[in-house]
Amino acid sequence: METDGHPHVLKGDHKALQKRERVLALWKAVRWLLSFVKFHKGWMIVGIASAVAAAVIEVWTGSLIERLTTQAENGAGPVVTQLVYTVFVVILIGVPAKYFMAYGVEKSSARAVRDIRNHVMNHVGKLPVHSLEKQHTGDVLSRMNNDLQLIHQFMIRDLAQWFYHPLLFAGCFIYLIWIQWELMVYSLLLFPVSLFVSQWIGKQLQQLTEEAQANMGRMNANLQDTLGGMPVVKSYLLSGMMFRSYQSLLQLTAQKKLAVKKREAWVNPLLSTLMLSPIIFAVSYGSYLISQGLLGTGELIAFLYLLNLALEPLEHIPELITHTFEMSGALKRISAIVEEPAENQEGHAIERRSAPPVSFQAVSFAYEGNSLILKNLSFTVPEGATIALVGASGGGKSTVIKLLCGFHPLAAGQGTIQVFGQPINGCNLDALRSHFSVVTQDSFLFSGTVAENIGYGREGASMDEVIGAAKSAHAHSFIMELPEGYQTHVGERGGFLSGGQRQRIAIARAFLKDAPILLLDEPTSALDPQSEISIQEALNVLMKERTTIVIAHRLSTVQNADAIWVMENGEIAEAGTHAELLDKKGLYAKSYYQEFAGTEKRKEVMYT
Repeated sequence: METDGHPHVLKGDHKALQKRERVLALWKAVRWLLSFVKFHKGWMIVGIASAVAAAVIEVWTGSLIERLTTQAENGAGPVVTQLVYTVFVVILIGVPAKYFMAYGVEKSSARAVRDIRNHVMNHVGKLPVHSLEKQHTGDVLSRMNNDLQLIHQFMIRDLAQWFYHPLLFAGCFIYLIWIQWELMVYSLLLFPVSLFVSQWIGKQLQQLTEEAQANMGRMNANLQDTLGGMPVVKSYLLSGMMFRSYQSLLQLTAQKKLAVKKREAWVNPLLSTLMLSPIIFAVSYGSYLISQGLLGTGELIAFLYLLNLALEPLEHIPELITHTFEMSGALKRISAIVEEPAENQEGHAIERRSAPPVSFQAVSFAYEGNSLILKNLSFTVPEGATIALVGASGGGKSTVIKLLCGFHPLAAGQGTIQVFGQPINGCNLDALRSHFSVVTQDSFLFSGTVAENIGYGREGASMDEVIGAAKSAHAHSFIMELPEGYQTHVGERGGFLSGGQRQRIAIARAFLKDAPILLLDEPTSALDPQSEISIQEALNVLMKERTTIVIAHRLSTVQNADAIWVMENGEIAEAGTHAELLDKKGLYAKSYYQEFAGTEKRKEVMYT
């Protein structure tokens, strides 16, 4: 018996299960989409009511045409004149009805799409760091731009039509049956064929659209990598390879989109041909019925008018189905981001208390799929102390800061981290991070002005406070030499500034935040000696009366720390002051003399 590799699951049953899962996933995504529409239901109700009115008016016009033709045929002049005026008034009423049908639904949809964009952007901002690290930024941007654009086009272009066309078709269908049901049946014999064709092609379009959007995400990721790493690309002569990779993805994306257009190009003329057949059948069979005295001329004219109105929805509904399938692929990619669990913002607040600012208790941690980075790590940082973490790369130093900031949650049994004596597991992460000021090796600057980048340290800070923070960070003098001073734009990631200038702005941002705990992750390791001296002076001011954890490879920057902890393989191998560690003649002493001392001095040191 053939199975798909899963125990007790037949291959056919598994396919059926997958199909049900896809349908449920699509329905869930559509419900999520409609949840945004309901907040703007006022204009949606106006649009739907107008759609009903427009459909009724169209059918009413058909009945008036029937009466007008019949009365004209009978020579009833006064009645004809009255009916002509009535038709004219009804048509005038239909104009605002159609206007509000389109405007009401589209205004509601436009606001819903705006809310969706805001919701997705807000949710992405709340996603855990470890969740975002699994996805390439280019792919996330592609979903937020290209996929949302597809959804936007659908809601603005097609959502209103989903209300109008079915209502119009239903009204025309009922009236056509009332006029001559046999003629109606013969006229629409080929409609099920066109519906089947549109659904069949629509499913293919959904898959092709999903593949095209996924390829576009990878293409954007490739482009972002190339632009962001241009110095490396040029230094290692990677331009040709990156271009070929981009070209390959571009070609694949173009092929998928061309396949979509190819199927649309086939379905549109085919459906147009199928839509023409009812008119031909109606004229042929209707003429026969007139010759037999079973149908009046006025009835046939009204029938053809209403049939033409009914064919418009029949022609557009298959197209709406294909657009809906295209949109559903983009919708599933967007909803996949939104379904990612956000960071905890509802837990207990971490308050500043008379307790050690930072405490790790038997913390063991491994990144997903990797071996342990931290192994049963325990330590306590006293209030106002400066603790330096040193050691070889991969020892777990940066992981300590990531865990402390809540970027990666600790699972049960992995130990406890406390800030001011309160466990951070399950806490409100915004409240937790309000106690930290972080300065890293490559401090990120946003595309904006110098003042804006410093001002991000504390929302609502005044310009005087921004300038005061810059002065404390020894940044005011160079800022005033910039073309527009504090209003100078720093460029993407601060590209218009030197490394030292970027660091001083980052330090000014930390001054402005004025958090009680300072986290420094190799803030001077990428700077030249002169810049390092200037940055270190600013950091010394920032560290005063604050609890500080500093990670450093250059031991010259941590000699004055209250305690130096040497980390190796996720554990604290040595601990003490600079002098104490030199006396121990262990790992720290070895690293120190390798960095500073001469050959003869290194020979005198005995290592344990």
